[in-house]
Amino acid sequence: MMNIAHRGFSSRYPENTMLSFRKALDLGVSRLELDLQVTRDGDLVVLHDQTVDRTTNNSGATKDFTLEEIRTLDAGSWLSDEFSGSRIPTFLEVLTELPSAILVTELKFEGNAAIEDVVKLVRDKGATERVIISSFDHAKLPVIKSIAPELPITALTRTDGRTSREWVEWALDQEIDTLGPRCVEITRDYVNNVHDAGLFVRAWGLGRDQGEEMTRLIELGVDGMTTDCPDILQKILVSRGMECN
Repeated sequence: MMNIAHRGFSSRYPENTMLSFRKALDLGVSRLELDLQVTRDGDLVVLHDQTVDRTTNNSGATKDFTLEEIRTLDAGSWLSDEFSGSRIPTFLEVLTELPSAILVTELKFEGNAAIEDVVKLVRDKGATERVIISSFDHAKLPVIKSIAPELPITALTRTDGRTSREWVEWALDQEIDTLGPRCVEITRDYVNNVHDAGLFVRAWGLGRDQGEEMTRLIELGVDGMTTDCPDILQKILVSRGMECN
């Protein structure tokens, strides 16, 4: 079972910071989910939103800040004064400083121009075996596949009227190995249809779930889930004698 720490251990620590990532790894979790945006001068930074408003002490579009300006922002005090001084890391920093982590990397930036930069960094750091690319922007997926066929791809999905069989057919056509639906949309038929095609199911949307939905998903047979509470999922997996990978 993939226990994927959503933006790190984000239920307790400021999301998408090195502290949050390291605290998740301390739990024995090996998979970290993170988000990528692009600065004005073209650097890849780990930030979910298209603006810095929600998670820093400043405001404005991320793409309007230079990397130097991004580095001055406080990315922790919005959650608690205890975390004041936390910074927005670059993708390069995460790749370099967390060499044992599997990085489930969601492309949040607009357009496809930065995809080549993502792939170059991953290859330069010898990290192709520990980076998984994901996105809700499905137009990015064939671009990634054409540039870096060696990277696993997760298509994050929302309800749009397609059946699970239709999603599977689309994923096979796009050479995508994992479908990532919202947790509440997952049924046993969905899991069975995906598995029958040799693909994987990774749930998202668990937020601060305290275990009930995690347990339901485990019993349905999902392959993994992204959670703000990797500690709770870890305890459930241990109590069931299940491996966390």
